[in-house]
Amino acid sequence: MCLPCRRSPHADAVAVRCASVLARVGDKWSVFVIMMLIVGPQRFNELKRMIGGISQRMLTLTLRGLERDGR
Repeated sequence: MCLPCRRSPHADAVAVRCASVLARVGDKWSVFVIMMLIVGPQRFNELKRMIGGISQRMLTLTLRGLERDGR
């Protein structure tokens, strides 16, 4: 017999925060850029080399969007 799932208020708060972040970072390039920036600041060309397949224009647009959103 399964026991009912008991979620704590903390887990609910974390889920709400995660949902809002995922809603803002819905496109694939933003996810890649954020993953590369987790370790710390990177230069533009370093990011471009690390993220294979992204054009200079798309990287520029993605970085501007993340900066606008306060990331």
